[in-house]
Amino acid sequence: MNVSQLSLAQLRDLALPFLERAREIALGTGKLEVSVKSDRNDLVTQVDREIENFLAGKLEQATGYPMLGEEGHTRDSFAGRVWILDPIDGTMNYVATHRDYAISLALAEDGVPVLGIVVDVVRGIVYSAIRGQGAFCDGKPLGRVPEDVGYRNAVLITDLKEICALPRLRQALTESRGHRRYGSAALELTEVACSRAGAFVHLSVSPWDIAAASLICGEVGVRVTRMDGTHLNVCEKGSILAGWPQVHEELLEKLIRAPR
Repeated sequence: MNVSQLSLAQLRDLALPFLERAREIALGTGKLEVSVKSDRNDLVTQVDREIENFLAGKLEQATGYPMLGEEGHTRDSFAGRVWILDPIDGTMNYVATHRDYAISLALAEDGVPVLGIVVDVVRGIVYSAIRGQGAFCDGKPLGRVPEDVGYRNAVLITDLKEICALPRLRQALTESRGHRRYGSAALELTEVACSRAGAFVHLSVSPWDIAAASLICGEVGVRVTRMDGTHLNVCEKGSILAGWPQVHEELLEKLIRAPR
């Protein structure tokens, strides 16, 4: 069958064995070779590169679609279909804590994610979504997130940088059920999609951080925008505010709209 005739579900099923092999690579590596990229906390290992090269080779060969990856596969255009990959989302966790890291793979069509897969490597959990067809955890449908719960009755996920930069966010956190931080944007977004956290707030994410998980969120009713409530183009680096409907609206009002 020509690849153009494959459904998104068939493309998902094609990618899953490759992702399982990539998971085995991540879990099976011995001594890590760790390098610094933009700063001392922005790390890359030989495993990041090995997984990206493996998946790029397999997926490009199987489908003909090009790859945008964090560790070297670049694209000047998002026209047509493009794979978007973070081979290890949460490299600091991979190096230091050995948990809470993921492989994040999306297929975008003219810049819009239509297929998303997030693999929680250590737990072996696979989250997936197809645009317009719902989201799944290990093949079981995810339910819709709560629509009438506000941030005061929810756990919020954000980072210290955001807390320092946004005084009103600090206040919201003290009013909420609590603050969590996992170190992997893909897994943090799946927490929101699974109704375990009410929102994810971050001032700077890249396409490979959120392309897959933002689709998973959207398919279960999570509102995903920039911090100011405007449309989020996953092809561009920028902020993200993802939350259950009422949580999103309340945080947008508190952080952005309310008079200062």
